[in-house]
Amino acid sequence: MKNLFFWFYYKPLWRIRLWLYNMLMEHWRYNYYLNVFKKISKIKDVKKNILTKKQKKEIDEYYKKYYGKKVPYMWHNLIVHYNKFLNVRYIPPNVFLEIIENLNKKIKNNYIVCDKNLLYNFAAKTKVSVPKRLFYSVNNLFFDSSNNKISKENLYNQMSNIGEVFIKPSTLYNSGYARNCRIINVVDGVDTYSNTSIKDIIEKHYTEDFIVQEKIVCHKSISDIYPNSANTFSVYTFIWNNEVKILKTIFKIGMGGNFTDYSGIAKDGLIMGINNDGTLFDSALCIKQDKWYNAHPDTGVIFKNHKIINFPKVLETTKLLHYCIPWITFCRWDVTVNVDGEPVFFEAEWPSEMLQQQILYKDGFFGEYTEDILSSLRRRKD
Repeated sequence: MKNLFFWFYYKPLWRIRLWLYNMLMEHWRYNYYLNVFKKISKIKDVKKNILTKKQKKEIDEYYKKYYGKKVPYMWHNLIVHYNKFLNVRYIPPNVFLEIIENLNKKIKNNYIVCDKNLLYNFAAKTKVSVPKRLFYSVNNLFFDSSNNKISKENLYNQMSNIGEVFIKPSTLYNSGYARNCRIINVVDGVDTYSNTSIKDIIEKHYTEDFIVQEKIVCHKSISDIYPNSANTFSVYTFIWNNEVKILKTIFKIGMGGNFTDYSGIAKDGLIMGINNDGTLFDSALCIKQDKWYNAHPDTGVIFKNHKIINFPKVLETTKLLHYCIPWITFCRWDVTVNVDGEPVFFEAEWPSEMLQQQILYKDGFFGEYTEDILSSLRRRKD
């Protein structure tokens, strides 16, 4: 009787609920990209259609062949506005979201793996360097660097003269887009940069889940470009044909006195491409200013032929890290190179950016794997 109830009532109802949930989630997440498009439209006149009829036909033929149906032109149009180059393999957000769901479909609580406090557990497995964790909080429980539970009052006391450190939320929900990520310098219980007590800072911005880390000083080949932030590489990896593949990397650089390298639409910061040997692309983009730079506006360092030390090891490090969490198929890693030339792993993130990389590299987000990935989506739906 229970089996009959399951097959004729519960299972169909469960499928309907799951379908509605997925539909709503896809709608909500796609709205994020629509919001991005609206913000960019205020900076750049991307609503103007610059694609020709021939180019639109090429896009239609490509996506009908590999994806099974046409896609909106607005996203190809947006990317071409920035890089003046059309590649039919550019991935629109709706397709990108579908690919992510397909790649990571086995994971129910994927955001948990992106908790910045958990990185210390699986980074230790590969002996990859991470910033020293001085204090942290999980679910409103507080711990010191030795993982001893402490009270909130004890936390304030121990941090009263901690000096210059980096503090940030540890979960993906409240740390996205570099929200509340900052450097503080605590002397006698007060942050000298904001003239705010450490108690008020934590009570206002870091109520439950956060992490306090030592400040990382980047290698000279990175800090010479811009010394005020830990400029990082966002490396995207995914498992395909039973092997971790590395996609194109975004190099994020701070500017204008900022302590973070975040380069979103509403933030001053630069993004640029980097070759596998560590040499930088000739120019970097500031989306907020809608401007390309051949040299850093603050330091004057010219990007062309500038080489980052040990960058191939950065790429290999992300491979090692991904093999530690193989149940996630698609992930983004933020890494830099310290003063000793060794990769330092900051955090793992659920991939969200898909426009920046395509603008910089003039190729689809998944590059040479695009056709296989789109074809696999088509087969799954057929």
